Amino acid sequence: MANTILQMQGIKKSFHGIEVLHSVDFSLEKGHAAALVGENGAGKSTLMKILMGEYSPDAGTLIIDGKEMSFQNPYQAREHGVSMIFQEMSAFPDMTVANNIYIGREPKKFGFVDERAMRRQAQELLDRYDIKISAGALVKDLSVAETQLLEIAKAISYDAKIVVMDEPTSALTDNEVGILFDIIGKLKARGVGIIYITHKLEELTTIADTISVLRDGMIISSRSMQEFDQKVIISEMVGRPLDHVFPTVEKEIGEPLLEVEHLSRAGVFDDISFTVSKGEILGFAGMVGAGRTELVEAIFGIDRPTSGKIRFKGEELHIKNPTDAVKHHFALVPEDRAHCGLNLRGSVLSNICATILDRLDRYGFAAKSREQAKTKAIIEKMRIKIHGVDQTVSSLSGGNQQKIVVAKWLLTEPELVFLDEPTRGIDVGAKYEIYELIQELAKSGKAVIVVSSEMPELLGICDRLIVLKQGRIVSELPVQEATQEKIMTAIVNG
Repeated sequence: MANTILQMQGIKKSFHGIEVLHSVDFSLEKGHAAALVGENGAGKSTLMKILMGEYSPDAGTLIIDGKEMSFQNPYQAREHGVSMIFQEMSAFPDMTVANNIYIGREPKKFGFVDERAMRRQAQELLDRYDIKISAGALVKDLSVAETQLLEIAKAISYDAKIVVMDEPTSALTDNEVGILFDIIGKLKARGVGIIYITHKLEELTTIADTISVLRDGMIISSRSMQEFDQKVIISEMVGRPLDHVFPTVEKEIGEPLLEVEHLSRAGVFDDISFTVSKGEILGFAGMVGAGRTELVEAIFGIDRPTSGKIRFKGEELHIKNPTDAVKHHFALVPEDRAHCGLNLRGSVLSNICATILDRLDRYGFAAKSREQAKTKAIIEKMRIKIHGVDQTVSSLSGGNQQKIVVAKWLLTEPELVFLDEPTRGIDVGAKYEIYELIQELAKSGKAVIVVSSEMPELLGICDRLIVLKQGRIVSELPVQEATQEKIMTAIVNG
């Protein structure tokens, strides 16, 4: 097969005596995009980390351009033309965009880094692929979406012949997704092979040539996109038919729990008023930059509003910081789980128990056993796939990491729960489980506020929607009256 650029044959891998990849065969053609899909924990990231040299396979061969390879680290993989855009972004916040793109391979002049040449090269790369970011900008000043585009630019800067994209659109707006798809088209035209990992199956008909389903460490099927059937793919991914995307739960909406009156933060959001009641799921819709996350963070005490009132159970609150918010039984699952929700170097147990250490310390020597008991109970309840409670969180799939963020907040027994992009980077099966959990929280009398960029998600799980644009409420309507068209009309005309 003259056009085959990559063959992975009989790949096996075990952790702690448990085999997670079972003789996996996977191939890629030059100038093609091969989609690799499966639930979180199916083995996709492990397979790609073997390709990138982060893990060594226990068995099997890796062949690139007809030559058998064995990479000891990602540096060797990149030297042989393999580059990867990771789901969890790893940019250095206090460095410029150009520094991040060319770190470790900066152009030199008289033995010193040639900053001017580096910025010029970086800007040319960004402009070539229509990425609207300044090469001289500091990464800490970029949005999450812009940081994701930076990671994409960095990966393609290696002039690779194989580019792995792991959930590249999870933080992108529709416009930025269009930019990415244009980039993929340009790379394919140059003969670059793309491995595309995503949970957004609707994207694949636009960019993919083939699709392979990985489940429980085994390739279940491989087919051309001409044979694509979304229901069949989902069934193969989860191992069972998934007839309903969103669970339905009968619940009662009670009295108002949170009341926000004329809340403003100068330059960010203005004159925001709303209520959310016990048993209600309230959704915040809007484009990136509408102020949804900033509003939630202000209520939670991360930032201070400049005016307005917040009442909880009829009592006016003056929340100074997140610790105050937690004392009032607020919980926040943040948008950026890697940097704001988890200690990636910590264990599953230490992450899950981080929010309740003050309670556990009261039990002295019994604290460790109580930590273990609570951790194991919540892991079982949320069906989190781990090898053990001492496993490092960074070694888990994105979906299981997200479940851990949710789990640690559930242990605080909150009455008001904020969920910011709760299913970003999560597969369809895990999404359903998160949706079930959200419905269970509401059914038990909690108030839930969901911020999401996925309109079908908001329409499927919420009772009421508030649409924000440029920091102001432009529409509020019960979900029974809401449609994607109405939401977009409010955003455009609001």
